[in-house]
Amino acid sequence: MFNKLFAVCLLVEDFSQSFNFYKNILGLKLNTQEKDFANFRLGETELAIFERKSATTMFSRKYMGKGGGVIIGFQVEDIRMSCKSLKSKGVNIFEGPKQTPWNQEVAYFYDPDKNIWEISEYFEEK
Repeated sequence: MFNKLFAVCLLVEDFSQSFNFYKNILGLKLNTQEKDFANFRLGETELAIFERKSATTMFSRKYMGKGGGVIIGFQVEDIRMSCKSLKSKGVNIFEGPKQTPWNQEVAYFYDPDKNIWEISEYFEEK
């Protein structure tokens, strides 16, 4: 039934703030932008942002939850350098980097809508 995840769309309160965060702070590659909607290409998957007030063209706001309900995980090549880069852009890493029992080094931060982002790097056990 479900063959492939092709897109994730986050409903955001302030499009301009979120657009700046994803494009300029995280450095995601912009695919398309129209008014209060933008999507970014991440390999074969798209990450889209859509301002809540405009997303009502899809369905009523009563079906929309509040932000902060997801954890979005991405692998990076060098977690320490990634954290350093994010911190230099004003991103608050609220946890990590730290090693997990499942052979990852992880760190966590919020986007402007309080969704949790995880960046991780696999490490070799010694």
